Amino acid sequence: MNKNLSHSLSDYIDLTLWNEFQESLSSILDISIALYNMDGTLCVPSTRGEKICELIEKRTTRGLELYRESYRRAIKRAVQPGEPYVYRCFTNQYIFVIPVTFDPHVTIAIVGGHVYLSEDNFNEFIERSGELGLDGIALSGLKKSVKIVHPQEFFTKPHVVKSITVPFLRSLFLKGYFEKGYYQMQSVFEATIPTQLPVSEDHIYRQVFNTLGVLFDVDTASLMTRPGDQDFTSRATFGRMRSLVAKWKASDSMPVVNRLLTSKKSESCKDIAELEKMGLEEEIWSLDIFPMLSWNNVSGLLCVFNTNLTRESVKLLSLLANQLSVVMEGSSYDSDVKRRFSGLELLQGIYESIPPVLDHKELYSAILNKSAELVGAEQGSLMMVDNKDQTLAVQATKGIDKRILEKVKVKVGEGISGKVIEKGTPILVQDIESECRSRKNRPRYKTGSFVSLPLKIESCTVGVINISDKITGEVFSDDDLNLLQSFACYASIALERGTYYRMTEELKKISVTDALTGLLNRRYFQERLFEEFERSKRQNKPFTLFIIDIDDFKVFNDRYGHLAGDEALKRVAHAIRDAVRSIDVVSRLGGEEFSAILPFTTKADAYVIAERIRKSVEEVRFMGTNVPPDQWLSISLGVAEFPADANTIDELFDRADKAMYLAKARGKNRIIEYGQ
Repeated sequence: MNKNLSHSLSDYIDLTLWNEFQESLSSILDISIALYNMDGTLCVPSTRGEKICELIEKRTTRGLELYRESYRRAIKRAVQPGEPYVYRCFTNQYIFVIPVTFDPHVTIAIVGGHVYLSEDNFNEFIERSGELGLDGIALSGLKKSVKIVHPQEFFTKPHVVKSITVPFLRSLFLKGYFEKGYYQMQSVFEATIPTQLPVSEDHIYRQVFNTLGVLFDVDTASLMTRPGDQDFTSRATFGRMRSLVAKWKASDSMPVVNRLLTSKKSESCKDIAELEKMGLEEEIWSLDIFPMLSWNNVSGLLCVFNTNLTRESVKLLSLLANQLSVVMEGSSYDSDVKRRFSGLELLQGIYESIPPVLDHKELYSAILNKSAELVGAEQGSLMMVDNKDQTLAVQATKGIDKRILEKVKVKVGEGISGKVIEKGTPILVQDIESECRSRKNRPRYKTGSFVSLPLKIESCTVGVINISDKITGEVFSDDDLNLLQSFACYASIALERGTYYRMTEELKKISVTDALTGLLNRRYFQERLFEEFERSKRQNKPFTLFIIDIDDFKVFNDRYGHLAGDEALKRVAHAIRDAVRSIDVVSRLGGEEFSAILPFTTKADAYVIAERIRKSVEEVRFMGTNVPPDQWLSISLGVAEFPADANTIDELFDRADKAMYLAKARGKNRIIEYGQ
């Protein structure tokens, strides 16, 4: 059973990102979009006010219940095939439902539309509005605000919405761990902002330790500093084993401490024997140490004991340790505190600072400029991969004219940027001449320190951000790298979003034909069926619908193989198309099922065409293939007429479908009219 997400969708995706995306897409497509639970309850409302929906929901309880029940039924029907489901609700509005499955237990639905496709639809609703308890005064202003949408325009939109929103929602779901971690990080850093802390160091330690206990379930922790070149000693402790770790000293001679001082990155030890050698009591079974960095020197340690930390928690605690070092050094480093905090504020608002840019070149420049701004850099470049020849090309620059670099091409695996792309991991260099002895710092760079980090969409590395020359002349630190990596996650989402937006125009032009048979596809069939339905009502003229299914196709497929099966589908499609009139609409519904719409035709008139189709299929032969020449195919064909057999589109389709199954039940290779 799917989880009810009415109160917990934010636990799975970042609703801030979704709301911005939803509003932009609604604006582009000029259509309402909302998120609903499987039971029809609202998760995220539409940003576009729908006058009729609002009126009904405010004025009548019954209307609200009818909406919810219609959503519930439609969502249930949409989930099984996993395709957009379009229906006309009790207000005569057309609504589409798109299921989105995150995992086997979590499914939501995108619900959109709420439009009228003809004035007749709207007028019919007005005539029946009294049943909902709506009076003339309430309805008087509706007609001017109601927008009539052309059917062809509307029926393309559910598939455009599906193609764009489903991957985006899933990417937010997969990236949810990072968003949750970021807000966790934000809470931790708010606990260490000097302007929000009491003056007393004891209060600072208490607030920090309480934050660790609540957000990371830390069992025991200590903050350690070193006076001069002496051993690190505890300055404050927290947790169940605080008395055991209070007198412990961390020496440079200890392997785990030595590695940390060399790498300036966090270290972990869960070897009981090793912990005992370090002088820790036997009750201590794990140790995670995080360096408190100040100007790239380890000024202190944040130690966490007897706690299982996730990879994300380790990253966040590394950032916390860096921030704590600044706070604990006091007023002499006040400017550094402000710089770091301003970086966090910039990171907090970074997604909003990158607008939903449709022009990809504009987006590249925005990403690069914000990267440089985040760490106070003067120069940089953004390079993107060309998958055709596996090379990197410069798409945006800062601090140098792009025209100078636009001809530069770097192969994947070559040079620093090429290696970042190949391995998908960042590179932080503090001095290129000492760390990369084969390279010299170029004259146009003020310092030999730079950062190169990958841009990824899903698991694929698509580009590289190169940042150099801090305005202050300092080297880039691990803290800078961590901030840039956090930003890169947002930038990746922006790149995905930009890709989806650029796809919009292409998706609107998706072919209306089935790739295998060349017939019209199911999407276009629904559109044409609706158009014929509306035309028939206006002109009071009948039309007929055929549902056609190849008999025993699975047996044929299993016996001769899928290639022969595909050939059979193509030949049957050709036979049907040749047997109908030029005004008739033939489509492949899916699998071995086809349909035909015959305008201005009764069942009696249509029977002649149906028989012509049946005989044409019987005459299909497979010369020159692995199918024997005496093998022949047959079809079962169901016929229904509007308005003689049905009052709605759904009824008409259902009755033609039932007639087709009755043809199969009566021996196959035959035509059955509904009602026979």
